[in-house]
Amino acid sequence: MNKKVVLVLGGLVLGAACALATGRVRAQAIAPPAPSAPAPRWEQDCEQTHGIDEARAVAKARGESGWELVALDAGVMCFKRLAPVPPKPADPWPGY
Repeated sequence: MNKKVVLVLGGLVLGAACALATGRVRAQAIAPPAPSAPAPRWEQDCEQTHGIDEARAVAKARGESGWELVALDAGVMCFKRLAPVPPKPADPWPGY
């Protein structure tokens, strides 16, 4: 027999013997995922720029005010930032 075939068959036999010797293997239970917070809301804005100097100035100004550059194509720069959380409505007047 070919040496490689003998080695492969020997490995298979050895692997099967180890599997039989260790017994049954059980998977661990997975805990259900914890309830997640609501997905964040984003503001988006795109702006056309003409040239590298203008694009650099726009990116710097937007970055300083919390915007993140997410796309750039043919001079159009698109930004996003977290939308401000709307204030909770005031409790209604109790009426007394």
